[in-house]
Amino acid sequence: MKLWNFLRQNVKLVLKDGSIISGFVQEYCNKDDNDEEIDSIGLDVDGTLYEYFEDEILSISVA
Repeated sequence: MKLWNFLRQNVKLVLKDGSIISGFVQEYCNKDDNDEEIDSIGLDVDGTLYEYFEDEILSISVA
């Protein structure tokens, strides 16, 4: 999954647990720079920043 393609865009995430989350991709963290060694995005959801890891995401699309 090329999470960096969604940087600075409004997106809809579908997580593997079935959750659907919409927000603004504020940041992207490469697996080489991440302690968990997995790519992740920082998603601004109503003013709160959440981190989602690539292995949690089933699909991502521009909202």
